Amino acid sequence: MTPTTYTAEQLKKNRASMLMVGGAEADRRAFALAAAQALPGEPFVEVKEAAQVLRALKSHRGTVYVPDASALPAATQREVVRVLREQEERPRFVFGLATSVETANEKGGLTDDLRYWLRSATIDVRKKGR
Repeated sequence: MTPTTYTAEQLKKNRASMLMVGGAEADRRAFALAAAQALPGEPFVEVKEAAQVLRALKSHRGTVYVPDASALPAATQREVVRVLREQEERPRFVFGLATSVETANEKGGLTDDLRYWLRSATIDVRKKGR
């Protein structure tokens, strides 16, 4: 069964966690901010380290932006997937990735489970409407 693929605009307006690839860091951050604005009154938090991500997992709302998903240790990525899979009330995670998913996967920077979990919510920020 082929997973449903969502447009960038659809992802901005719902609570789905997502993976943004390509483009400049400023473009990925701008997209994350736009997605956060679609959830008025909820916090936007940027986290870069594993400990910050683990603290953010305890929140029940808001948007958590991780500029470089490949910088997170595999154990942290697996914990994020566990929370996404098991916890109904959780923040929306917006992960950035400077390279392609394939390149990050080849270099061991992106776990298979995180890549699989976000497969239908992956956006190439260089492409419009995707």
